[in-house]
Amino acid sequence: MDPVARRYAQALTEEAQSMGALDASDADVALLTETLSGSRDLQVALTSPVVSHDKKLAILSRLFDGKVSDLTLRFLKLLVSKQRDGQIPAILDAYRQLRDERTNTVEALVRTATPLSPDAADRLKAALEARSGSTVRMDLRVDPSLIGGLVVRLGDVVYDRSVKHQLDTLRGQLAERAAVSLN
Repeated sequence: MDPVARRYAQALTEEAQSMGALDASDADVALLTETLSGSRDLQVALTSPVVSHDKKLAILSRLFDGKVSDLTLRFLKLLVSKQRDGQIPAILDAYRQLRDERTNTVEALVRTATPLSPDAADRLKAALEARSGSTVRMDLRVDPSLIGGLVVRLGDVVYDRSVKHQLDTLRGQLAERAAVSLN
C-alpha cells in the first residue's frame, strides 16, 4: 500500500471515528469508488494538470454536494488543494483496506454460472465466514463459461468447484492415461 495513500486514508478514518461517522464515511468511500471507476472522464478531469484546481473543486462540489457527508467533501477538496487529486483512487482503496483490517473483513469474489438466489448467497456467505473466521464481503458475478458450479477467491485462496474445472481436470487425466497406455 502506498504510504502517502495510507496516511491520508488513516487521517480520514481517524477524523470519521472522532466524529462518530465511520458508517457514513464507509458509504461515502463506496460511492466515490463506484463513481470514479465508472467514469473515465471524471478520472481524467481530476488527474489532468490542464484542469485548474478551482475547476476540480467545482466538479467535486457539483457531483458530490449533498450526496456525501461534509467531512468527505472537505476531505476531497483538501486532496485537490494539496495536489493529491491524482491519488484519490489509491487513497480510497487504502481507506477500504484499513477499514477491512480493523473490522476483520475479507473480500470474496464469487463467480457462478447462474445467479445465486438470496438464500443460497446467504448460506455461501455464512460458510465462507465460518471457514475464514472473518466477516465476508461478497462480490457476486455471473460467468456462464463456468457451465455450472462456482469459483470463489477468498483473499489469496481460490476454491474452484466449477463444472468447467472438473471437465478440464478429467480431460487432463484421460490424456495422461492415454499417453501411458500408448507407451
